Amino acid sequence: MSSSSPITAFMTADHERLDALLRSAGAHPEGVSLPLFEAFRGGLLRHIGMEEKLLLPAARKARGGESLAIAARLRIEHSAIASLLVPTPTPMLLRELTELLTHHNLLEEGEHAMYAECDALLAPEVDAILARLRAAPAVPLAPHFDGDGTHRTAREALSAAAQKKPRRR
Repeated sequence: MSSSSPITAFMTADHERLDALLRSAGAHPEGVSLPLFEAFRGGLLRHIGMEEKLLLPAARKARGGESLAIAARLRIEHSAIASLLVPTPTPMLLRELTELLTHHNLLEEGEHAMYAECDALLAPEVDAILARLRAAPAVPLAPHFDGDGTHRTAREALSAAAQKKPRRR
């Protein structure tokens, strides 16, 4: 990664931090460490918010109103990921999240992925974008919900997210 990739560096470092929290939450000898999972959950929702509320709209603006080609897929996956954060975490749920995030992060990181596109498109305003990313607020967390309609597998969550009516952004 070069010094001309500040968005990639910032967002990838956050992925690494979140991955470490998720691994640590699942390494608890008696199941899932709820405090570590809550730190992961809050951090991941903040991270998704940075992408959805800052990066994707800024990239669309820089492209004259045209969204990135990958934007719709990212929104579907973000919705699926967020839905997996609703139920009380179990070791199986952590495995589902790990697998989904491993594949999802490949769409965002790398030489031709979303963050690289943002670095290229937003270079003229990168300092302001980074300041906004750093200032992104924490997301208030609702209590876990384990009732009807709660998704517990990545397949269920992705299927449900893909069936939602797409939002125009």
